Amino acid sequence: MSFDIQGGRNLAKRLELNALAGVALRNFFSAYGQLIVTSAKKIAPRYTGDLRGSLTFKHVRGAGGLPEGIDVFSRAEHALFVHGFYDEKHKLSEPWSRTKPHWPPKQALQGWADSKGIPVYLVQKSISEKGTPIIPFFKIAIKENEEEKKLLLKGTALQITTTWKAGRRLPKGTLPRG
Repeated sequence: MSFDIQGGRNLAKRLELNALAGVALRNFFSAYGQLIVTSAKKIAPRYTGDLRGSLTFKHVRGAGGLPEGIDVFSRAEHALFVHGFYDEKHKLSEPWSRTKPHWPPKQALQGWADSKGIPVYLVQKSISEKGTPIIPFFKIAIKENEEEKKLLLKGTALQITTTWKAGRRLPKGTLPRG
């Protein structure tokens, strides 16, 4: 007794996840990353624009080159002091959560205090009593864009389904038996 199985190569080709979903997932993560960064730039506080201009994202690659997600971050040195740590819970609306009271270095505050016409010592003293506000602009942007994310995911699922169905089409001239 012998069996002749046909179509194994075609099935293996259709099941290659990177070919099936790679482009659609990369497009989803790019669109979602751009959406989050754009929203976060609107929320982030503005002094010189350095913080807003430093917000960006990058793709996180998984095994086999398949996109695994995105990493949103800021290249500004002071971003962590404004946003707070990502694993901490902060208020997502005003009045903002605050850091613990501390005495920051004079050099870190000199430019800001001079532009506002306030002596640096008074700014330091205020921070040592009240702390500084934490504005988690990335977390706020992610929360505000949940509906848009769902719409993008639906479009991505549709694109993957279309790609899957396109690989199932029969060659011209062949009719299914039945």
